[in-house]
Amino acid sequence: MSWPAFPTLLFLSFLAMLLALAAASLWLRPSHPEGLPDDPALLATAGLPDRTLGVLTGELRFEAAALGGAPARQANDADALERARSAEGLLERWSRAHPAEPRVRAALGALALVRNDHATAARRYREACERAPRYSEGRLGWGVALALEAAHTSDPWPRRALVLRAIAQFAAVDPGHPEYRAALYNRARLLAEANRTADAGAFARHYLALEPEGAWAERLRADLLAGAAARP
Repeated sequence: MSWPAFPTLLFLSFLAMLLALAAASLWLRPSHPEGLPDDPALLATAGLPDRTLGVLTGELRFEAAALGGAPARQANDADALERARSAEGLLERWSRAHPAEPRVRAALGALALVRNDHATAARRYREACERAPRYSEGRLGWGVALALEAAHTSDPWPRRALVLRAIAQFAAVDPGHPEYRAALYNRARLLAEANRTADAGAFARHYLALEPEGAWAERLRADLLAGAAARP
């Protein structure tokens, strides 16, 4: 067969480009940020991680590197809130010099939750996930911020929209990451709040298969599965 030279070369170049993209996808891995920014001086000045700060998350599970893991579900006194504001100011200035760093934005989101500023926390966590879409701590925090914002929204339609957006963030957490169980727990709870009881029960049972013991497991059994079993 006699093929025209230019179309043949063009076709072969497209094939070569597709092969190169396929090869790159095998070698490149998505970013999975963990912990806090790699700046010991910043963290020492900001006093992070700060395990003394609490977050009022209600019945939701939450974890944040800036707070040393899972914070206490408690209100903060004036001194604690001032420490959180001071750390936020330092992180804000540092973030302007490091616009691509997602972990500083997740830390800012966690400190906003300490202050009960749910809208700001959701914005900060969204910024973190925009920079690293597979950022499990970012997705968990974003979902918690949206759910808490929903809890303080009286209008039923915006409230439901926020709940569904929160569920989507929990669903985006990678099953292989440490935040997965917290996200799965929250997902089951919010599905029940959204009256999707069958889905809520399925995810609750999945959670209990992973973590059958402990206070969180008992809450799911009492609040979701026991209630479902009692219904005709």
